[in-house]
Amino acid sequence: MTITRSAVTSLGLLLAVGCAHAPSGETQLERWNERHAAAAHELCGWVAAYPDASTHFFEWDAAHPERAREFVTWTIEHPAEGINAFVALHPGWTEWNWISETHHPAANAFMAWARKHPRAAEDLVHHPAGLRWAGHHFGC
Repeated sequence: MTITRSAVTSLGLLLAVGCAHAPSGETQLERWNERHAAAAHELCGWVAAYPDASTHFFEWDAAHPERAREFVTWTIEHPAEGINAFVALHPGWTEWNWISETHHPAANAFMAWARKHPRAAEDLVHHPAGLRWAGHHFGC
């Protein structure tokens, strides 16, 4: 199969035009608080109320973005369940044993925030370390 110069040029043009319209992940995060003002305000309140827990949680999010997405999705899909149910269903996530024992009220409060603002929570966890980024911005 031979790839012609016009095919390569067309592909390059398609990629350039397609990428020019999509904002970068960082740009999307920078505007997150504009799109989710109430959620941003309440997340800052959670950070202020639980500074130690938020530090640990945000660092965990940065180290385990795929697990953060799973946690937020599970939280939203199981509105009647608290942190104990999540921990019981994820026995391999040993870091959650400590978080649930040491920061139980904070974990449940974060879950309540995610359920109240599901779109905002999902937007953050679809960016690696998005929760940590939000927690360090907006004057939190």
